[in-house]
Amino acid sequence: MIRTLLALFAFVLTMLAAGPHAARASEGEKPVKVEYRFTPPAPREQSEAEMMAKSEGCYSCHVRTDRPTMHASPAVRLGCTDCHGGDAAQVGDPRLGYDDPRNRAVMARAHPQPTLPGAWGDTSANPKRSYTLLNKEAPEFIRFVNPSDYRVAREACGACHQETIEAAERSLMATAAMFWAGGAYNNGILPFKNSLFGEAYTREGVAACVLSPSSLLTAEEYKEACKPNFGFDKILTDAEKKRGALAKIYPLPRWNVMPPSDVFRVFERGGRNVSTQFAEVGLPNPTGQIQRLEEPGRPDLKQSNRGPGTGLRVAIAVLNIHKTRLNDPYMWFMGTNDQPGDYRHSGCAGCHVVYANDREPRHSLIYAPYGRDGETATIDPTIAGKQAKPEGDDHDGGHGALIDPAAPARERGESGHPLTHAFTRAIPTSQCMTCHMHQPNIFLNSYLGYTMWDYESDAPQLWPGPDNTAPRPPGMSDVDYQRIYKQQHYPTAAEVHRTLERNPEGAGPRGLWSDVEFLRDVYDVNDTNKVTQFADYHGHGWNFRGVFKRDRNGNLLDAEGNMATYGTDTAHIVDPNDPEKWRKNCASYSDAKQRDLCLASADPGRPGVEGKFVPPGLNPGKTVHMMDIHAEKGMQCADCHFAQDSHGNGYIQGEVANAIEIGCKDCHGTADALPNLLTSNVAARPQGTNLALLRNPDGRRRFEFRYDDDGEVTGLIQRSIVDPKLEWQVSLVKQAVTPGPHFNAKAARAKLMSRSGADDGSFAWGPGVAKADRAHGDDRMTCFTCHLSWTTSCGGCHLPIEANWKTSSHHFEGEESRNFATYNPQVARDEMFQLGRHQLTKPGEPDADGNPRGIIAPVRSSSALILSSTNVNRERIYVQQPPISAAGFSSQAFAPHFPHTVRRQETKQCTDCHLSAADDNNAIMSQLLLMGTNFVNFVGLNVWSGLEDGFQATRVTEWDEPQAVIGSYLQKYAYPDYWRLHVERNGRELKNWVRGKTFDRKGSGESRALEEFRNIVQGTSGRVNCLQQRGEYMFVAEGKGGFRVYDVASIGNKGFSERITRAPFSPLGHDTHVKTRNATCMAIGTNQPISMERNDFIRKHFPQNHEQALHPLYRYAVVTDSVEGLILVDIDTLADGEFRNNKLSRALTWNPDNLLAGARHVTLAGDHAYIAADSGLVVVDLSTPLEPKVTARLPLTDPRASAVQFRYLWVSDAEGVKLFDITSMDRPVPVPEGTVRLADARKLYVARTYLYVAAKQDGLVIVDVTRPAAPVAWPGLTFGGAMSDAEDVIVGSTNASLFAYVADGRNGIKVLQLTSPDNPGLYGFSPKPTPELIAWAKTPAPALALSKGLDRDRAVDESGGQIAIFGRIGSRPFTRPEMEKLFLNGKGLVYKVSDAVDEAGWRPPLRWGD
Repeated sequence: MIRTLLALFAFVLTMLAAGPHAARASEGEKPVKVEYRFTPPAPREQSEAEMMAKSEGCYSCHVRTDRPTMHASPAVRLGCTDCHGGDAAQVGDPRLGYDDPRNRAVMARAHPQPTLPGAWGDTSANPKRSYTLLNKEAPEFIRFVNPSDYRVAREACGACHQETIEAAERSLMATAAMFWAGGAYNNGILPFKNSLFGEAYTREGVAACVLSPSSLLTAEEYKEACKPNFGFDKILTDAEKKRGALAKIYPLPRWNVMPPSDVFRVFERGGRNVSTQFAEVGLPNPTGQIQRLEEPGRPDLKQSNRGPGTGLRVAIAVLNIHKTRLNDPYMWFMGTNDQPGDYRHSGCAGCHVVYANDREPRHSLIYAPYGRDGETATIDPTIAGKQAKPEGDDHDGGHGALIDPAAPARERGESGHPLTHAFTRAIPTSQCMTCHMHQPNIFLNSYLGYTMWDYESDAPQLWPGPDNTAPRPPGMSDVDYQRIYKQQHYPTAAEVHRTLERNPEGAGPRGLWSDVEFLRDVYDVNDTNKVTQFADYHGHGWNFRGVFKRDRNGNLLDAEGNMATYGTDTAHIVDPNDPEKWRKNCASYSDAKQRDLCLASADPGRPGVEGKFVPPGLNPGKTVHMMDIHAEKGMQCADCHFAQDSHGNGYIQGEVANAIEIGCKDCHGTADALPNLLTSNVAARPQGTNLALLRNPDGRRRFEFRYDDDGEVTGLIQRSIVDPKLEWQVSLVKQAVTPGPHFNAKAARAKLMSRSGADDGSFAWGPGVAKADRAHGDDRMTCFTCHLSWTTSCGGCHLPIEANWKTSSHHFEGEESRNFATYNPQVARDEMFQLGRHQLTKPGEPDADGNPRGIIAPVRSSSALILSSTNVNRERIYVQQPPISAAGFSSQAFAPHFPHTVRRQETKQCTDCHLSAADDNNAIMSQLLLMGTNFVNFVGLNVWSGLEDGFQATRVTEWDEPQAVIGSYLQKYAYPDYWRLHVERNGRELKNWVRGKTFDRKGSGESRALEEFRNIVQGTSGRVNCLQQRGEYMFVAEGKGGFRVYDVASIGNKGFSERITRAPFSPLGHDTHVKTRNATCMAIGTNQPISMERNDFIRKHFPQNHEQALHPLYRYAVVTDSVEGLILVDIDTLADGEFRNNKLSRALTWNPDNLLAGARHVTLAGDHAYIAADSGLVVVDLSTPLEPKVTARLPLTDPRASAVQFRYLWVSDAEGVKLFDITSMDRPVPVPEGTVRLADARKLYVARTYLYVAAKQDGLVIVDVTRPAAPVAWPGLTFGGAMSDAEDVIVGSTNASLFAYVADGRNGIKVLQLTSPDNPGLYGFSPKPTPELIAWAKTPAPALALSKGLDRDRAVDESGGQIAIFGRIGSRPFTRPEMEKLFLNGKGLVYKVSDAVDEAGWRPPLRWGD
């Protein structure tokens, strides 16, 4: 504990030393001096005369207003100056015209004036992208602009709402504590898993510490509690801590004083560097003479350009939080008010004052008719007629400027105004989305059925180029149309910066959506879309694609389709060319009410067909848009998340799940009881909030039970808080499982299934099953484990940082510095369903020893960063490196999901979580259990291949868009000119060349900058039959040269003389070489960077983080040697950031009875190694790594390689590919019917339901192993003989498409696009490949092996050993015994299930006395 406090104390002192007190407007407009009149706080009560006296002068100009006090109740008596301040004695005369100098003078005296008038402009609209402006401005003016801003809300609103204000300031919506904690801990920046930091400001805009209320401290002690040396443990009770409350949070640390999260580059070697004054290698500069030249975040103390805190060695994750729109302003700041989905103010008004953000009725209900442009519907004549200004004309007016009501209105009103001058509890989802859309794949996006667009689906609509198909805008000239829509964009640096300030996704500047006008109208291209549908909101500048119901092959399904099928539910597959795919004929509705809704929505040009926007209750088209069923019916966020969820419960929270009071059973009940309408989730008060007492603005009850004549409950009604005409019949679980009019056999079977049924084979279900014997009790798993329809997946983002881009921070005072980060999303898929344990505040059934553990819940891939850094010389000093989490696990983060994708029909079925009787879900189970599927792996800028006498990095993607594989579908649309150069000039060859121009027509090189493409070869001392990249290191088995580790971090650095660094290079330097007789292969437990040392440190010194131990095997590289057998090498020092201790040596050499003679390949699966040797396949138990045990030997003819997926092991040998059942991992069982006969099978790669076999002269053989014991082999792919010496194959994906990379022996490297948007099944769990040869490269010697791409969906190994970080306290993947509950019964035997309801298993209720 002392160590923890010392670490915190030191860090906070460092952060405070940097200070929150930079100059108020140091880099921009200089503040002007303004004298403000004193305005007392608004009173709780006053007379009507007093109220009117404070408004009299205001009404002389604001002759009409929507709601004078902003409150609906006439009991509220507030004058204008009570809230806004100013001088109500000043009287104007609108008869003179609002621009008359006399009225202008009156306004200047009446309105408090800004100290930064240029920043606010000459309009009452919210400024665009104001960010930290509120921290620089005088509080008197902030009160005038927005009395509910947290800096001044106590003065304007505190008389009545003080408790709510204090709770809201501590809420996650204000502090963002959860995001900060995740970003810092998951990326190895800080060791504290519970957040210590968040966002809060004083009245003057100074960053502040915030405390939770305390019943343990005296008033004097409470005043001292923010001091860093005041213990956290003194503030809250144990009960409060158990519910997830945080004692205190400190201001967000400045990014430029944070230690880098990715410091584990340790090779130091001399060489050429362009900027010689910043030595590539050397001791810290002893004189400090050049420190004064450095920018914040680039301190002079250095080891090298890649050492800690040097050469742009800043915490990129933190920089991203501070300086990009990946995370929009929280409630201390305004929304950015620059595109649909971004319009709002700060503080209380951020929610309770509604802006127009979305035209979709199901997202906005009664507000949908007002559009999505932040236009007003006020009757106030000083605002109502304001007109839109062209983009780039940000604002022209002072806050509160007047307009002439007689001026003719333009087509679109000015953006950035609230709809009306009124507070409301009727908050639409479209208001919530202004914040809760980020990250782009979670919370509201998933609730509304969207995820982040992947740049590929319907690419012709959004990328400019010759093949663009977007509708031509009305009135656009031919010249402009050709220039804007039909040519590749080559943005200038200024254009790039302008786009990325608004939307930092790296692809933005080249896309049509870089134009805000195009972006706002993206929904309008949906009619002609082929693959998906886009949302009507575009907050942060993003596009969002709709998620649609599909089977596992990716075929679109209708409402009755079965998602757990592989193209076999043909009756319900929707033809991709069906004209009613997106909008269907109203006659297709059998329900009269729905048919009437459909007819009412129809557009004038298409009567009788669902309209562009459909009302709540409809899901348009024959396809099924997978928005949450609650959203489909019209429920807004505020219909579930009541006042406390929005305002907070008064405590500081570090996790969203800990801040929620509502739970599913509160409204829906359980299988045993109807709902009691008392909130019961973690944040609920001890007795819960009584929902039966809630009333809507119209006075009616929010919830109301319906009864029959006998007093029995027949139903529960919930009424919309937003639309008084809308109400819903709530589904009650007890009714669904009880025979009667609402009985649902599928639901009853799932909820009342017997746990013991797997042992006796009966699979009994029904009310007759004892509660203690239920398999799916709500004390063991969350309701949405089954009811969730799909899970969002964010496999990571590429965050490149640049040192030569001067930008402002979005926090504190907005100071400027020259460091900036953009991002490229890498995975945006929706078919990855995974399970694990929730955090400990959501407890489930204790384990066998009585230890607490989280409830079973769906788990999503939440985020992961791949980091690149470009220095001031535009040298890429490291490329696409993943950091390591503080806990030593990889930063490929996972987290429990949330119940926002619940559907009625599209729920999870038995075979989504248990072995299928058809044996067709092995890959599904591997995904479910977080073992990964080798499908979404990230290959990145280079594919790495082993050669006869070296290895080669072959450049395969664009730099600024790592998803654009050269020659691919995406490159064709995103970079059409470059794609043509690749195809037509280079003949699809990936070769050494330079693209671009030194000067363009304007004499600049910035728009078509020179780009070097170079394939880099590193010589070795022998044959490279196995190699694997992990982070900045390449681990290589190089035959007679033994085992060696290379530094490849500088592979993209044009200023580095030796881009692949080999050690040792001096007697005092590293020695990462281990001599062996003939190293034939090597394997490491994971290709995700990890650190045993960090893991040990966190578990020892921070037990409150509740982290599991990394398995001891992860310390070692496992090497096979044809003479010496098995060799283990301790490689953990490579991850510790210390550059003097990397002297690798053997930890073990093992070859009992020469059993491993001829060892040539090794595959690790958990703590078991499968080794191909002369004697066959040898299974070695490495659970105690330095004490290996042989558990099995399988005689095979010349075994060559192997691959594992969940319960099956594939092995290639002289006869082809053999299959083994490894349910018991130490005892593989042959499955003869799974054999695939091939003439010369070499290495294997299994990706979901397809096995890829490098088959020498037969090229690439793809085998459908959906049912592993019934494989279907396709004819070998040789592309007319172009691929005829295949030795190895790997598979990786971009956001959507799938690629194969083949080491084709003497023919070099081949790149195949396996799927693309041209495939109907693009978004399926395992779409059918349609291979296309898109690129190839020469190698100086035969290509023999490939380095597998980074695993992005693997969090745990086959033995249950955790690999990746989980982002909640106590959350984790299943252990191996927990996994086995899903497929082994109590006797240790495999059990299998069917999705069909077996009526024979029904057990009726037990009768009294039975």
